Amino acid sequence: MQPTEIFPQNIFQKSNLGLDKNYLNKLHSSIELMRRGDVNGTMISNVEFGWQSKALPQTGPFENLTQKIIKEAYSFCKNLKNFNFSKIEFISLWANINYPNDINWPHTHDGDIAGVYYVDVYENCGDLILDSYSYNLHNKLAFYLASLHKKIITPHNDLLVLFDSNCWHSVTKNKSNKTRISMSFNLKIYD
Repeated sequence: MQPTEIFPQNIFQKSNLGLDKNYLNKLHSSIELMRRGDVNGTMISNVEFGWQSKALPQTGPFENLTQKIIKEAYSFCKNLKNFNFSKIEFISLWANINYPNDINWPHTHDGDIAGVYYVDVYENCGDLILDSYSYNLHNKLAFYLASLHKKIITPHNDLLVLFDSNCWHSVTKNKSNKTRISMSFNLKIYD
């Protein structure tokens, strides 16, 4: 008898947006200026680690990025068999800075689609982990099945990762001696 997996829970997609180094430098500079103006930022998935901005506008230096994210989100949804939708909009956008030894705790997002875009990252600066916690440690079979689908994504500049917002995710320790800069967001899908 052949076992059959059931109840797939999460999906993801990754792609490069094709934004050039000058634009990435502009994003980096904008994020650094915001950090200097708000050194405490906000604490969500980075409690005791790094810096996260408050909500950012989808205009100004972020407009080109947000338009490309929406375009990729449309493609993401159109490639789902028999999935109907009419519109996708931003709920929120924010910046993340992980200094050496920083992490992001496991968490989920609001909305329907969550994602991250890598602005300035380096080797060993922390991988994105997409995981499922729909198991308990006492059930070897459930743990095994969850581990089969765990995704480890090593970031690189200009990489966009989209995933369903209820997917648990985290960032491993930044083992480099450089800062890791990314932008995260939540999107809403409308019928």
